[in-house]
Amino acid sequence: MRALIRAELTKLATVRTPRWVLLVQVVLLAMAASGAVVSGTLSAERMATSEGMRTFLAHGGVVAIFSLAVGITMSAGEFRHGTVVDTFLTTPRRGRVVAAKLMAGALAGLVAGLVVAATVILLAVIWYGAKGVTLDWDVVARSTLGVLVWQILYTVLGVALGAVVRAQAAAVVAAVAWLFVAETALSQLVSSVGRWLPATAASALGNAPGKGYLPQVGAGLVLAGWTALAGLVAVAVTRRRDVT
Repeated sequence: MRALIRAELTKLATVRTPRWVLLVQVVLLAMAASGAVVSGTLSAERMATSEGMRTFLAHGGVVAIFSLAVGITMSAGEFRHGTVVDTFLTTPRRGRVVAAKLMAGALAGLVAGLVVAATVILLAVIWYGAKGVTLDWDVVARSTLGVLVWQILYTVLGVALGAVVRAQAAAVVAAVAWLFVAETALSQLVSSVGRWLPATAASALGNAPGKGYLPQVGAGLVLAGWTALAGLVAVAVTRRRDVT
């Protein structure tokens, strides 16, 4: 298993896309968080409140959709380029291959999460210092830890989704459509269900303010449950379905 995980990490490290995607996350995070302050959406008075601080820090989780996309490419990309045939010929036990990809995805998400968490903390120090507002480091710690776990789980979720859908573009579109459109619509139709869905649970995990959210730890368990379920489905589907 260690050799398989190393192989997956090597594949990820030898292409430029993950590095560019991480850079895009950092840039968009800086633009979004800074834009909220400059535009007045987060005034100095609001920034001083727990809600305002959590809103600012939660920007680190919003960009996790890009980590999910990287996870999709880790599995669906092999089908797109045809390298999956060599992968399964080398390791015929497909379940182990998918498990290795999921674990490698978790490690990749950890790296992305650490970079994003460090970036959002740096931005908070800069902007809160510029506005003369004191940071509540307890809120910072809870939010950035949530963002870190958010990044890890979204990457693993992407790996699972890519293994099930296989078509890379279709998987990315499906993920965006569900997280930003379908889930919002479903939450509005059945409000009691909304907080148990992946994107809403992710926001609560990131300690973002909102009505009807689960507690942060509970939200993390819910998102982890969705991720584990997706991983099990990915393993089951990959075992039974033809490669081509």
